[in-house]
Amino acid sequence: MNSEVPKFAVIGRVNKGKSSIVSTLSEDDSVTIDSIPGTTRHCYEFPFRIDGRTLIILIDTPGFQQAPRALAWLRAHEVSVTNRREIVSKFVQEFQNTDEFIDECRLLKPILNGAGILYVVDGAKPFRKNYEAEMEILRWTGQPRMALINKIGESDYSDDWRPALDQYFSVVRSFNAHYVSFNDRIRLLEAFRELYDPWRETIDQSIRYLKYEWERRQRVAASLITGLLIDELTYEKEIAIGKNENPDSYKNKIEAEFHEYLRGRERKARVAIEHLYQHLKVETEEDDLDRPIFEQDLFAKTTWNLLGLTPKQLIALGAIAGATVGGILDASVGATSFMMGTLIGGTVGGVSVLYFSTRRFATIENIIGVFQGKQMVRIGPHKNPNFPWILLDRALLHYKSIRDLAHSRREKIKLATGNKEQRVVANLDNYTRKKLNRIFSSIRKKRTRDAMELQAEFDTILMKIIDDI
Repeated sequence: MNSEVPKFAVIGRVNKGKSSIVSTLSEDDSVTIDSIPGTTRHCYEFPFRIDGRTLIILIDTPGFQQAPRALAWLRAHEVSVTNRREIVSKFVQEFQNTDEFIDECRLLKPILNGAGILYVVDGAKPFRKNYEAEMEILRWTGQPRMALINKIGESDYSDDWRPALDQYFSVVRSFNAHYVSFNDRIRLLEAFRELYDPWRETIDQSIRYLKYEWERRQRVAASLITGLLIDELTYEKEIAIGKNENPDSYKNKIEAEFHEYLRGRERKARVAIEHLYQHLKVETEEDDLDRPIFEQDLFAKTTWNLLGLTPKQLIALGAIAGATVGGILDASVGATSFMMGTLIGGTVGGVSVLYFSTRRFATIENIIGVFQGKQMVRIGPHKNPNFPWILLDRALLHYKSIRDLAHSRREKIKLATGNKEQRVVANLDNYTRKKLNRIFSSIRKKRTRDAMELQAEFDTILMKIIDDI
């Protein structure tokens, strides 16, 4: 038996969630999951790797098709209980190159080669006696065995399954492949450790390594989010126009480009977090009106009404007073938008200065000067007091959804909308909000002298937040 890297053959009847369990445990969203019976026709190995190191290998197998007939053949050739494994091996040799018992031969091969057994049943369906043939065949192999009750539907017959499974398997666990937490995976590894003593040390190392990797991912995610906010709060865009051209005619163009950069930068951070958690094929809904809040447009009215801080919280932080030049509160959207007014002109030191709003919630400064016969128009950075809080809310909502997303789930990501409890930053304690507000203020003032210390402090605060959500 291979004690270096434990292998587990995931066994069960067709469409009972075997492939979903393989996908979730191996963090591999390339595993084929289909509602069509018999999608898995061969055995495929899926190693669970972290940083190039293989912790365990999961084998996705075809489902049992003719277990009662196969068991009848085994019993007909049995001499004593001491040679049952040998009889199973003879069964595979007898039928592996024939048109009979094709799936049974395929799923038994890796078990005879030393793989442990993860037997999967659907706890949403009642136990039936005909499952006993499958379990008896697996017992004949003599390999370490664990049963997983994977509840696929709404009904719950787990209590009916347990007495039967306990007779055939050393360990029985409930395990929902679509809604599994990090701690659930750790507990399952701990159960693997008990199945076969030579695996204990290897699996103990894997558990320690997995816990370290989980903490590393949290640190990297915090850094990605802080980097996103620093970039977005300091971003400026410049364009050159003709000396005699009217800057106002370029307003829509530069605003569109400015916002497009902010949206693109946010998306880049999201993809990095998705890849960090090994979600390489995750899909999100961009156009559906019911899409999750974090997928709504960054500058959509709904986003600003539901995310970030409330006006009362912003006032308590002193974030509104003096935040903008010519700023106004727009009561029609709950006093959450600023700088909705028209163009305001002025002159500072011989340079024409114009302030105008962006399409909805941004505060934009356009500084126009003349350089080599061209007028230079600068837009940004975004100065709306709620902007960093909305960015942070969106980033945290997205992070949590990706962190908790099982790799077996193939539907597009959705979150419930309109729930006040969903707003992460609004529910932070006052002390944390004040610290974040001070950091946002320092970032906007571009205090580069202490930039590394500032980001380190920001990372530490974010680590605590993401650990709690």
